Amino acid sequence: MMVRTDNRAANDVRPVKVQWHYLTKQPASVLWQRGTTKVLAAVTEQATKKVTLIGSGLTQVQSDWLQQTLTTLLAPALEKTGLLVSVTVLEDGGSLLAEASNAVFGALQLLPEQFLPNRAAAVTAILTGNETLVDASDTEEAVADSTLLVVTDNQEQILAMTLQGATAVNSSQLNELLLVASQGGTRTAEQIQASYQQAVHPIIQKEHSEMPTIVIATKNPGKAQEFHAMFEKEGIQIKTLLDYPELPEINETGQTFEENARLKADQIAAILQLPVLADDSGLMVDALDGRPGIYSARFAGDHNDAGNNAKLLYELTGVPAEKRTAHFHTTLVFAKPDRPNDDLVVEGSVNGRILGIPRGDNGFGYDPLFYVPELDKSMAELSMAEKNAISHRAKAIENLEPLWRDWLAK
Repeated sequence: MMVRTDNRAANDVRPVKVQWHYLTKQPASVLWQRGTTKVLAAVTEQATKKVTLIGSGLTQVQSDWLQQTLTTLLAPALEKTGLLVSVTVLEDGGSLLAEASNAVFGALQLLPEQFLPNRAAAVTAILTGNETLVDASDTEEAVADSTLLVVTDNQEQILAMTLQGATAVNSSQLNELLLVASQGGTRTAEQIQASYQQAVHPIIQKEHSEMPTIVIATKNPGKAQEFHAMFEKEGIQIKTLLDYPELPEINETGQTFEENARLKADQIAAILQLPVLADDSGLMVDALDGRPGIYSARFAGDHNDAGNNAKLLYELTGVPAEKRTAHFHTTLVFAKPDRPNDDLVVEGSVNGRILGIPRGDNGFGYDPLFYVPELDKSMAELSMAEKNAISHRAKAIENLEPLWRDWLAK
């Protein structure tokens, strides 16, 4: 087993340091540092409806990939305006292209318009011998057989990727690389969001300090965003657990979705003295008597998507298609600190059945195996808009919409 130079575990990413608004004359700029890799990125709007990349310290191949990736991700915004992107590499301590991408994604957050609806994060995973490592340093890259770069958004969707190396990668190795990279991408997105909210968000919110606040009990900004429109139009600001890093972890020891959601909502509301909205979700398969249920995320290990899907398929061996019925379920619990015994509880679900072979590349978790008959697609074959329209969480939010105002006003 390789001993990493900074004693990280194989699936640990390096700490991130971001200096926001780094350039006085280019406010949409960041100085990005991960480990010893340092990149300065700045973005400005331009008249031509395209991405123009000016890179210093990147190879031509790296510059071309980054420009093409940005062009693809920003396509809807480029119908109205263009972007001039400047990237300057100050030091290469490993995973350079991923960190250059992250620097640009960070700078994009500082533009007045929202060019990336779902915030993006990039990370590398390398294969060296039989070992897979995330976020490689320069010394680790030097001995890598293969390197995978993955860009994910804050809803854990893969937006772009590239695989390089002299050694061929089999499907099992690729799955392992993807799993490690996607987990590293989620942690990177959390690092970016936490830094952004601590350094920039307080400035933005200063003008609205008198606005009532609701806390969404999640560290996933994408999940919180699903509630944003419903509360924003009522003059309520949304915060997440990323705004309160001092909060203790809440142990989900309940035996039902509602019990787990209540534990989070009630305890956090009592600590923060703010209204808190929490959810608990999972997959329920009829042939397995409702399993994996509340254990969906850790059915075969902690948030191991590939392992969970493999275990699900194994336990359904021999079960015919017509008996593979299942549904995704969400329970939302809204809690107030001054009324601990008056939680508002709503549910939502989407029905389907479990496929025998995964289909689609857009989803995460059990999405590639969950078939929605009305759309003749798996969840992983749906676009984000399609998924948000029919998902279990969308149905729960729909059920919450007519109830929460009167409940909150009590």
